[in-house]
Amino acid sequence: MNNYINTRLHELADTGDYKEFNKKIVATNYDVLGVRSPDMRALAREIAKSPDVETYLRNAEFTAYEHVTLYGIVLGYVKKMPLERILGYLDVLIPKFDCWAHVDVTISSLKIFDKHRDEVLEYFLPLKTDPGEFTKRTFVIVLMCYLMDDDHIDAALQHLIKTPQGQYYVDMAIAWALSVALVKHYGRTVGLLERPVFSRWVHNKAIQKARESFRVSPEQKEHLNGLKIK
Repeated sequence: MNNYINTRLHELADTGDYKEFNKKIVATNYDVLGVRSPDMRALAREIAKSPDVETYLRNAEFTAYEHVTLYGIVLGYVKKMPLERILGYLDVLIPKFDCWAHVDVTISSLKIFDKHRDEVLEYFLPLKTDPGEFTKRTFVIVLMCYLMDDDHIDAALQHLIKTPQGQYYVDMAIAWALSVALVKHYGRTVGLLERPVFSRWVHNKAIQKARESFRVSPEQKEHLNGLKIK
């Protein structure tokens, strides 16, 4: 199947301006072929429906940016696979992440996590203090995507507080997650900005992103603006 996938990826590749643009945006050390997201997702759906999908998952190669991304999307699309097996394949995939897009595309594709929030938190919790920038980002993006419901928001916020800061893509993820928390649970989140517990950069970036949301009221935006750290 690897030969077929490589052939399809090269057929789908846009080797012109899009490839160069994507290389700059994703900032990966992998080779970038230049496959657009809709084409990548269409190929992932095809693979996920194949009876050989687990053969692919067990033997996939990871020599291009698109290989890593495709694997994550396939895991999100595959049907009737137990959570435990998906997490086992993530054990293989997560160490391959080397850019924000690998993290964000994979985690946002795993809609099965909505049905297993507690198990997902337990699985990803060790990544909170992992030294890797993109492994920590993975933990934060999981919190943002799947653990900001009414039952988990307070725990998620505490985990954000305790996630080590100082790496750009981790800090950006924490700020993004905080802005989402402000949108969804303003009253339960704003106190973390009224008594600053995050770095100045994360604090102010979270406020900026929250104030860009149409779901934050004008009064709330004014209050947040007054909480910025000079």
